[in-house]
Amino acid sequence: MRRLVRVIPLLAAVAATAFGASPSAAQSPQSYPYCALAETGATSCYYTSREQCGSRCISNPSYQGPQGAMANASARRRAPRR
Repeated sequence: MRRLVRVIPLLAAVAATAFGASPSAAQSPQSYPYCALAETGATSCYYTSREQCGSRCISNPSYQGPQGAMANASARRRAPRR
């Protein structure tokens, strides 16, 4: 019985890891259209609207759009033209 009590949390952790978020679900700053600009000049680019990022909001210069990351990844794999 004690062994079973030890094994169940381990199996739960393995299952959570196996069925958790995939790397493709991860979001990068290039996935968001707006950035909040701090007084120091630093940016935080995790906003989907100007209202979310507040009064010092700028357009994200690195924004790739909803399909941008996948398009760039496939473009890198193409052979150069001759």
